Amino acid sequence: MGTESKPLKIYMLPFFAQGHLIPLVNLARLVASKNQQVTIITTPSNAQLFDKIIEEEKAAGHHIRVHIINFPATQVGLPIGVENLFAASDNQTAGKISMAAHVIKPEIENFLKQNPPHVFIPDIMFTWSESTAKDLQIPRLVFNPISIFDVCMIQAIQSHPEAFVSDSGPYQIPGLPHPLTLPIKPSPGFARLTEALIKAENGSHGVIVNSFAELDEGYTEYYENLTGRKVWHVGPTSLMVENTKEKVINISNEKKHESLTWLDAQEPNSVVYISFGSLCSLSNEQLMELAIGIENSNHKFLWVVHRKEGEDDDNWLPKGFEQKMKEKKRGMLIKGWVPQALILDHPSIGGFLTHCGWNATVEAISSGVPMITMPGFGDQYYNEKLVTEVHRIGVEVGAAEWSISPYDAKKTVVSAEKIEKGVKSLMDSDGEGGEIRKRAKEMKAKAWKAVQEGGSSQNCLTKLVDYFQSLVVPKSVELS
Repeated sequence: MGTESKPLKIYMLPFFAQGHLIPLVNLARLVASKNQQVTIITTPSNAQLFDKIIEEEKAAGHHIRVHIINFPATQVGLPIGVENLFAASDNQTAGKISMAAHVIKPEIENFLKQNPPHVFIPDIMFTWSESTAKDLQIPRLVFNPISIFDVCMIQAIQSHPEAFVSDSGPYQIPGLPHPLTLPIKPSPGFARLTEALIKAENGSHGVIVNSFAELDEGYTEYYENLTGRKVWHVGPTSLMVENTKEKVINISNEKKHESLTWLDAQEPNSVVYISFGSLCSLSNEQLMELAIGIENSNHKFLWVVHRKEGEDDDNWLPKGFEQKMKEKKRGMLIKGWVPQALILDHPSIGGFLTHCGWNATVEAISSGVPMITMPGFGDQYYNEKLVTEVHRIGVEVGAAEWSISPYDAKKTVVSAEKIEKGVKSLMDSDGEGGEIRKRAKEMKAKAWKAVQEGGSSQNCLTKLVDYFQSLVVPKSVELS
């Protein structure tokens, strides 16, 4: 067994975005817990985001460390300390942060030459890692923070340009395990980006994904047969590393968030939780349509809105909306941070109106909460299809146009009528919500089973570490 063999030096390189960094740091913790020596390569500000976690892992006796490299702020024209996409609020800043991921290549290569690891695991966004690993003869596996289903969708779309000849949808995606449709055409910019990412997997020993085998069922086999590369499911990494009981006890000793207090007074499965994440930008017009749709649905809601300081509510809410909802005890509007995982776990939550970011999707699945999907940008349009058409654990509202960026508010809005219809479809007693909710609970059970001892993700993690060892053995034989 690899876990009982001599520890290997494994280097991991997370991309500069929370949705990439958090699951790869979690993977580092998991691999270190299997008696391996793990080094996370990152920049000063990004390291601060998880330094306490690393200290806790070290205190637990795990061999895990952080190697700090310079962030090329001056070279890309960024202020000191702006090193992660969560600190960006426009395309120009985000573009510079993405550019920095390529500028750091020489420093990474120098570190790998001076201190060669047994295995190198970069995020999929570091497209240059293929040539680097090949030149330095270092075994490489690619980390993909989303699901292999998304990769299959990307490849199917690239392989069938004829499916998108028409100017208007829906577009049928051929060749996949399920009959799938896209209501809108992927933007050319997104197609170019994803093509580069898929190519970056070439020459690797496989792809590690922040998902579990049961969620990608059918698509893992499709991908492996198509590419000849192995898929390693080690997620949801958030569940894999958490001790839920301890988490609940610790939080119960702290002051309860106002959202949870409000939810305590609501009936089971009666509230729609609404959040589009901290990155996704919605125009004032779209927020107005959202508010009208929620109000007309006649269902209770907990709505989290991320707005810039000083923005007037009158520009994006119907006149008197917030006061009216309070008086009718219909809903709660929060501007700022909320404990999302605890909200999704609350028995009063009956649905999640979401942008389909992968981390949010996984959190909803882990809590057994059915979704109302309204994708914002990038891979979220594919995540919607996994939720609504493959597993049927959500209701599709959809999007009016395809966006590659979270910072650009869309020109075309999703109507209040579509939002109202989506909410009612899930939440009305005579709608399809009962069956969807049942399937969501079943998927939750699969997610939790996957991360338990003997579950698919735990077994995959063990096999992954064994595979690391097998990559090193031929060299040892050669030397002897």
